[in-house]
Amino acid sequence: MSQITKILSVARVTRNDSKITDVTIDPGGGANKTAEDFRPAGDDAHPLTTDFALASATQRSGGEAVIGYLDPVNEPKAQPGDKRIYGRDVESGAQVCEVWLKNDGSVLVSNENGSVLLRSDGGTLVTTPESTFDAKADGSIKGANGSGQFELQTGGDFVVNGVTIDTGGNITTPAAVNADSVAATTSSTAAGLELAGHTHLAGTPPGSTGPNQ
Repeated sequence: MSQITKILSVARVTRNDSKITDVTIDPGGGANKTAEDFRPAGDDAHPLTTDFALASATQRSGGEAVIGYLDPVNEPKAQPGDKRIYGRDVESGAQVCEVWLKNDGSVLVSNENGSVLLRSDGGTLVTTPESTFDAKADGSIKGANGSGQFELQTGGDFVVNGVTIDTGGNITTPAAVNADSVAATTSSTAAGLELAGHTHLAGTPPGSTGPNQ
């Protein structure tokens, strides 16, 4: 016979050379009992005293086994086909983090401060309290915080705060370029004027001061 019980305490013990978990339960009538925790192999979770346990008698004389738990604090969120695993605060039992395997093939890992979303197409979105980083399946990458942003486009151009660096190394900016010095291996052109070889008119009648004078 199975019965719903209240968990009083949990202890990790070794019995007959086996490392197991003992759960002390209150069946709601009569003496408290100690039951062995049974769950799928590879599933390691520590129940809380806010939980209820489904206990069942075993073939061993006086033996009890816990075969399932109920968390009455946190609302279930999994949709058909989903699987959620979440961690809880020891005192309140409230959820503090989760791994959510969704039925569309995406995976969400999150806590109250941030998240990592693996989309079903392989793209990944990382969210922190002050920034985001989005690597999409098409090869583009975007990052942003409260002060600026950047994007590596699918074609290879890199755009940071409005400045574009193309795949050929050319730089385009909508604003001014400020530098202590600018060096060019051949020449530079400003407002259509080639700086290395132009001449200035001078004298009467107009003559020339020579190249770049």
